[in-house]
Amino acid sequence: MKLLKYFNSACILIICIILISALYIQFGLHEEPCPLCLLQRMGMMGVILGLSLNVFYGFDTNHFSVVIISALIGAIFSVRQVMLHLCPVAGDTGYGSPVFGMHLYTWGVCIFMASILGSALFLFFGDRFKHRENHKALNYEKYAVYLAVLVIFINVVASFFECQFGPCCENGPCI
Repeated sequence: MKLLKYFNSACILIICIILISALYIQFGLHEEPCPLCLLQRMGMMGVILGLSLNVFYGFDTNHFSVVIISALIGAIFSVRQVMLHLCPVAGDTGYGSPVFGMHLYTWGVCIFMASILGSALFLFFGDRFKHRENHKALNYEKYAVYLAVLVIFINVVASFFECQFGPCCENGPCI
């Protein structure tokens, strides 16, 4: 069971690193995220929420359902953005700079599929989740969640300053 806790916390930290990297690309490299990118970030935040519920309330199939649903929603936005750039016109190399040869939205598809696969593998151990009454969150698990809360807060504030109370639009007003 302790190995599952380590893996759960590692997944939270991996997604935090991805969201921090997205913030670096946004503010360090001055590449503003498009509306679909922001929706993909929200999907990753939902994945973090489901994994964080495991930390504080013990492993439960409902928490993995939150992860899977969030990952499916995020994957829809990622696949949509990939499809927009499947047959690019001359001069269109995709949105944003590639990272390790793939654009961030393509990495998003991989991340969301890994989240779904990882949750499905966790669910194979579903019979072990029944005994949650003596669950206690360990310090490293709490620190991972606290970092995730900070990263999510920074992402929400950054999105607010980009979009205010209206829709986020790329290159001018929305249609």
